[in-house]
Amino acid sequence: MEVTIVKIEENGLGSLNNLVELAAYDLSELSGNDINENGLFVTNFDSRNWYEDDNFHLYFIRVDGTLAGFVIIRMILEENIVYLNHFFILRKFRRQNIGKKAATEVFNLFAGNWRVSQFDWNIPAQIFWRKIINEYTNDNFTEIRRKDNKGPSQEFINSIL
Repeated sequence: MEVTIVKIEENGLGSLNNLVELAAYDLSELSGNDINENGLFVTNFDSRNWYEDDNFHLYFIRVDGTLAGFVIIRMILEENIVYLNHFFILRKFRRQNIGKKAATEVFNLFAGNWRVSQFDWNIPAQIFWRKIINEYTNDNFTEIRRKDNKGPSQEFINSIL
């Protein structure tokens, strides 16, 4: 299976909005969030805000050309951090090393100081990211609490480009 990371163009924002809704639905079993009266989890969301902000980099994850998820990278300039803001793989594509391949490709996009964080309630994500980052960095990362104290955060330096 070929896993590719593809920059999202303006005509892909509708698809990204839909994937964000699917991600919110997917996380609801862990977060406990409910849908609103319109039958949606995400209210008044528009990925155009990310798209128009130079500090955000938006990507689709594709498997053999098929849309399989998305990645949102945020540059936190005041901290000199490349932040993995969102990472989502559709259930159909999980447990096939697609997430690992996609994460590796994403990490290779930007050299510098990286941060990945999870919520306390998202144990599967914590397990996934600790394993992926450990393998990617050869166990050369640190783990601290998120600044909002809502879960763990892994930090590492990527000098690969």
